[in-house]
Order: sequence, then C-alpha cells, then structure tokens
Amino acid sequence: AHQSTPAGAVQIDNNDIGGVVSSSKGPEAGVWVIAETTGLPTKFSKTVVTDDRGRYLIPDLPNATYNVWVRGYGLIDSAKVQSSPGKNLNLTAPLANTPREAAKYYPAGYWWSMLRPPDKSEFPGTGPQGNGISPNMTSQAAWLRQLKSGGCTACHQLGNQATREIPEDLGPFPSSAAAWDRRIKSGQAGGNMDQGLNTLGRERALKVLADWTDRIAKGEVPQQTPSRPQGVERNVVITQWDWADPKAYLHDVVSTDRRNPTVNANGPVYGALELSADYVPVLDPVRHQSSKVPLTVRDESTPRTSANVPQPSVYWGSEAIWTSRNNVHNPMFDEKGRIWLTSAVRPNQNPAFCREGSQHPSAKLYPIANAGRHLAIYDPKTQKITHISTCFGTHHLMFAEDANNTLWTSGGGQVVGWLDTKMFNETGDEEKSQGWTALVMDTNGNGKRDAYVEPNQPVDPTKDKRIGGAFYSVAPAPDGSVWGTMLGFPGAVIRLVPGANPPETAIAEMYEPPLPGYSPRGADVDRNGVMWSALASGHMASFDRRKCKGPLMGPKATG
Repeated sequence: AHQSTPAGAVQIDNNDIGGVVSSSKGPEAGVWVIAETTGLPTKFSKTVVTDDRGRYLIPDLPNATYNVWVRGYGLIDSAKVQSSPGKNLNLTAPLANTPREAAKYYPAGYWWSMLRPPDKSEFPGTGPQGNGISPNMTSQAAWLRQLKSGGCTACHQLGNQATREIPEDLGPFPSSAAAWDRRIKSGQAGGNMDQGLNTLGRERALKVLADWTDRIAKGEVPQQTPSRPQGVERNVVITQWDWADPKAYLHDVVSTDRRNPTVNANGPVYGALELSADYVPVLDPVRHQSSKVPLTVRDESTPRTSANVPQPSVYWGSEAIWTSRNNVHNPMFDEKGRIWLTSAVRPNQNPAFCREGSQHPSAKLYPIANAGRHLAIYDPKTQKITHISTCFGTHHLMFAEDANNTLWTSGGGQVVGWLDTKMFNETGDEEKSQGWTALVMDTNGNGKRDAYVEPNQPVDPTKDKRIGGAFYSVAPAPDGSVWGTMLGFPGAVIRLVPGANPPETAIAEMYEPPLPGYSPRGADVDRNGVMWSALASGHMASFDRRKCKGPLMGPKATG
C-alpha cells in the first residue's frame, strides 16, 4: 500500500504528504508543517509537527491541491509550495535573523505578558483624582483578573499583531493613550469595552496599555522564548475548516452527546454564533461542506443585538455587522441526536407564571421578573425548531445522567435552572417541566435547607445564607450533584445538591480558590466526581471534594 520511496525518506500513502524539514542548521525538529487549500467546499487545512529528525507526515488529506509551508519558533514562515496527496515534499525552513523577526511568531500570550500592571503597593485604587485606579480594585490580582477573565481576554487574543500594534487606519493621535481610548470604543462592542476600562480605572488602564504598545513599537520583544513541541505534543494533527462567514464569530461548537460519544458518529458539527447572526452553522467534516440552520423566535418583538457603534471599526467602519435576536451561546446534543441551544425566543419580560404571585413551585420561593436567553431545540431528522420559554436565563447547559435526562443550565442570574426533558418530551408542557433554585448554604449546619438571610446580611446562626450569584458554567456529576463556577474575584466553585424535592431541598457548598487571581470559569466533572476547571490565569485546576478537610458550612466554606 505504500509508495515506493528512497531509503530514509518518509513513507506515505496516496492521500498523504510527507517529507523532511531542514534549515541551514540541518533537520528542524518540533516545527509545524501546514497544508491549506481552497479547492474544497470549505477552506481547509491540516497541521502536523516534525519529529526529532525533521520528518513530517500530513495524513488522510482529501483530494485537492495544497499550499504547504513551515512555521516554527526560531524560523520565519517558509515559501508556500504547491503539492498534492501522494507526494513526498522536502521543505526548507528559513532561520529568523533577529530576535524581533523570530518573536513575530510567538504565541500572543508571550507578547501580552510584557504588559506592566500597576504595582501591588498601589492598591486599593484611589480613583480619578488619585492614582487613576478604580477604588473597587482592591488588589493587583483583582485588577489583573478584571483585565483578563472579566474583560479584555474574555473575547480577544491580546498580544497578537492586531492588538500589540496601533493600526495606522485608526488615524493620528497626540499620544498612544489617546489612540487606545479611541480604539476601545470601536465597533458594536465599543460600549462594553469602554465600560470595562472604567471598571479598571480609565486613566491608569490607558497608560498601562499605551506603555505596552509603545515599548513594542520601539523594538522590545518578549524575554522568554517559547519551547517547541516535545514528546507526545508532536503527535498532534490539527484539522481546520472555515465554515461561517466573515461577519459572524463562532463562540461554541458541539459534535456529540457528552454522555455517549457514539451519538452522531462522523456526523455534522453544530456551532453557536452568539450575538453575531441568527443561524446555526453546520459543518460536514466528511464531505467538507458547510450549511446553515436558520433560527426563529416565538415572538417577533424579541430584541436584536444593539446596532450602536460608538466609534467606527478599522475593519467594518460604522456598519453594525451583528444582527442576532437568538444570541445562541452554547449548543448540546441529547441522546436522540437533537441539538439543544441556549437561545432567546421572546422579549426579556417573563410570563406571569415566573413572577411574584405565581403558584409555580420555584416561583413561590424565588420569583423572577426577566430572562434574556431561554432554550430551543433543533431536530436534524425533522428540521424542526422548538422554542422553550424559561423563567431563568441560560448561558451554558449540560445533561445529567439520570432517569429524566435533566438539562441543567447556567446564566440564571441569582438562580440555577433545569428542565425535566423526559416530562417535556412527553407533555410539551414547558411550565411544569422547568424549575430553578437560589443557591443556599446550610450555614446553621443542621443538614437541611431552612429560611435564609440574604448575601448582604450578617450570618444568623439559626438560619442558612444565600450565595449572591449563580453558575457561569454547569456540570452535573455522576452522584446527582451539580457543580458550577462563579465568576468574580476571587471567584468560587459551587456544588449544588438538589435533594429529593428541589427547589425546596437544594443545598449549596461554596469553595474559594486558594490563590488570588485564579478565578474559575469553565467546568466539568469526571467519572470519579472530581471537578475540573479552567482558570482565568490560563491554568487548569482539579478539585476533589473527598479530600476536603474541615467543615462544609459557614458564610464562605473553603476547601
């Protein structure tokens, strides 16, 4: 089955491209080889890594003509060479001549690490008339958390070329701080970005950002050189498709039921475009074709993404390119191969059964006036979309492994919401199938949920206490509990035990991370009940409740 090749050459099949990458120093190990084509229904690429002898093999390529080139730390991009599957292709990698030339290809985070935040001694901030840092920023860790997870890097790859340089098309400015002030107001997200700057302390944040780009413009580069991929990192094959449109951004993606990864095997991949567009992008990874599922709403008065553009974008001018009403954030497969979406289906004001005076079991305990995002289901077999009006807001969702296939959600503001999908599938009754609960800690330690004090009230030894927040991410565990993360500083991991009759019996445990600035974001739970979380610092953390020492009660139980 192998092509006849000279001794020492890389053996390939008729759908591979392989060879050796060399520079003037000899074989180049741990560099990327990229094959890209526009000759398929979608723009397509595969990326692999060379081994310790500079050898590479790009496997299982669809039939097309490819541009192939090399990228690696210490190099500059090689010239693109045309090739096709079934051919051996040796490549020459040009060495970078200067540190700045080499640093052009460093990960964005290496450039972003050059930012110099205010010194620890300057906190808490003293406001616009003082050091320019917001008085709400009580520590350097809190400031950095807001800059990263709470603001800028939640959406942007800060440190890439587009952000570490001030674009000439932005116009002339008296200072880099003024240029940053103008840039942050650009486009439809300008209002949110501008407010984020105020949260940090506007004047000081602008000076910090200006200092960063000024030093880069003068030739400063990251002090550390990233290491090339080592060991098993060299076994990675990255396949990419360009499958939405230039004015949309892809926020999330799903390919299978997380509880049973055989669902939708080799089938289409479904995405979420959030504020940008009202369709679900669909990718067929076998045929390399993309398509769209148009989204609908129950009520045509459902508001769209704000068309406000505070200042023109360098890329899109004053055009409001985002037009979504559905604002789909997170998709998830169920056991039937249907795609569930966190999607707005109506205006924000909740129906009567959600609000004060309702007899709904959850509303009697914690009525909710508004919810900006709800639920929708897309069935690929029937191509039908079903809307579900939830009283609680939705952000992320995940199915529990229980008899009712309970769908747990995050993003409810001060509550965690769920939908009994078995009941909904059988009855179609969205009111009876949904429920929600506030997060209440067993502060008095009697093992059950009682009357509670509010988050801003002092602890009452005879009562429980409500946590002032809810889940950012959500992850049901095999034991029936539901884990989630709470944003903010220092942030927290929360474990919710629903009990026999939620929302009346649901009790929450709260765990704060031991290191400042490590606010948890995304979360999942493994088969052993260990909770894993992505941290705002860029790290991963695991938490095993079984190893927690000390009581699980009190106003802020920690572990």
